[in-house]
Amino acid sequence: MRILILEDSKPGRLLLTSRLEKEGHRVDSVENGRQGFLMATSHQYDIFISDLLMPGWDGYKFIEAMEVVCPNMPIIVVSGSYEEKEIRDRVTSYGNVLNILPKPIDFKWLFEVLATVKEQSTESVRKMARIVCTIGPASDAPETIGKMILAGMDVARLNFSHGSHESHAKTLQAIRDAEEKWGKPIAVLQDLCGPKIRTGAMKDNGVLLERGKRLVIQTEPIEGTATRFSTIAPEIIADLRHGDQVLLDDGLLELKVVKEGHDEVECQVVVGGTLKSSKGINLPMTSLSLPSVTDKDKADLQWGLNHSVDYVALSFVRTPEEILEIKDIIHTSGKRDLLVVAKIEKPEAVENIRAIINATDAIMIARGDMGVELPAAKVPRIQHEIIRMCWQENTPVITATQMLDSMTYNNRPTRAEVTDVSVAVKDGTDAVMLSGETAAGMDPVNVVRTMASIIREEENYPDSMGKDQCQLLIADGSTNPAITAAASLNNSAATMLLDAHGTLFPQLSKWNRKVPSLLVTKSLHVARHASLYKNIVPIIIREKLNRDQMVFRAMETAKEWGYIKTNDVVAVVEGGRLTQGGIPQMGAFQLVLVE
Repeated sequence: MRILILEDSKPGRLLLTSRLEKEGHRVDSVENGRQGFLMATSHQYDIFISDLLMPGWDGYKFIEAMEVVCPNMPIIVVSGSYEEKEIRDRVTSYGNVLNILPKPIDFKWLFEVLATVKEQSTESVRKMARIVCTIGPASDAPETIGKMILAGMDVARLNFSHGSHESHAKTLQAIRDAEEKWGKPIAVLQDLCGPKIRTGAMKDNGVLLERGKRLVIQTEPIEGTATRFSTIAPEIIADLRHGDQVLLDDGLLELKVVKEGHDEVECQVVVGGTLKSSKGINLPMTSLSLPSVTDKDKADLQWGLNHSVDYVALSFVRTPEEILEIKDIIHTSGKRDLLVVAKIEKPEAVENIRAIINATDAIMIARGDMGVELPAAKVPRIQHEIIRMCWQENTPVITATQMLDSMTYNNRPTRAEVTDVSVAVKDGTDAVMLSGETAAGMDPVNVVRTMASIIREEENYPDSMGKDQCQLLIADGSTNPAITAAASLNNSAATMLLDAHGTLFPQLSKWNRKVPSLLVTKSLHVARHASLYKNIVPIIIREKLNRDQMVFRAMETAKEWGYIKTNDVVAVVEGGRLTQGGIPQMGAFQLVLVE
């Protein structure tokens, strides 16, 4: 049986380990709950044996964390406070606690309890691809956010299409509190609304549009009927041309413009159905004069610049100039180093994709509106090509929309959804995103746990770096040579990057997807930015240490977290600096044996 012991007393650990190994069990041991959680989520075990009183994370915190990620994994608690009924009652209230035993341990009793445990089929919850979770009414409680972090959330998305600045501030504080409690940097993505085009109010909240009938869309607000309704974006009316498609309610209804006008246009119903109030309007054939950055977006962006936001996403991007406009606002403010995510959902964006990738800091493949404005059959190939181009240009990419949509209402995903997530991970996406599934779903924590399990399963079968990719690595003159050397290794257990200013980790994320990439930095801000990048694990060390001291401290941390072990080989990489001897170093690469 594979057993993990959590015990801060060295004599206690040695005694437990010795007796269990004598019985033929395989045993690992750690000193506190955080180490236990990180070991438990990176190795396979059948049972945990945990003390309660430990420094850092105590036994209660470990039990709580494991109840989120592996709710069926049994835990045996050993405690010197066994006689206290309040403690026994608290411990046994956890569903994953099998038994509580007193100290000193009665080994006969322990072995009897172990004999009732069946071997588990657990697997590592450690993953390379990242999970972006939209926070909403179902998930904005601090306790729920904490559980989502434990289950695998790396980036929290605040959707500014909904909610007030006050409600978002409250949610942001809950995210930061949970981040501190569980010791994992979380990036916050502010998603701007953009120029969302919707219908106005409809009579009786819904009218029937009949195929072949004609109707008018006008600029002046009115209560809509089957023959005439308005839009909340009257500017679009003058842009519509004869023959243009007008798609309503995510493309479920379709109109065709038959008569142009400045204040109103006449359309014919191509695909009918019930049109309700405030439904989306998509115009795939129309060149719109609406700006991508609205006045609301600018006000929301100012809020983000005044709060601890890490990324800002711009909706309905069409050209790289729109990205540059947002970047100019950020730069001019001088407040925060916000990175920009371009949401690809318009046909014009697909046409300009290479230039947009070069202008932005990250890409989101927003397949919802994309699948309405473009033929749905084209979306998988577009997704594949954008992921490929983002990898080439070293730009992180998020695959989004309806990935586990059925889990908004169900406990399990469809087989098609599982395949969808798996394909995106196999193609090389940096992150996958959950929208309504976590914002309004029935069980946000279970959704994140399920997404993480799909990612892990796909990552169990990595594609080794082929000959073509090796040649690309060698030929890539933009990559620091030290990273090229580290990424070419086949026998290292991990790559450790000393990157105080956060300039090199994107290169390491691109090329090193075989072993863990450990980013050593003093900056929480850098660590949060890195949370969007595939296979980057931040280690934050704030003390003033020299280079060798920093390496030793980071090695100790990585060993405690279970990323490396004694006798492993670790590649240590750093970028340009002036050495103590005054030599201008371009990059450095070192192989270290873990002791």
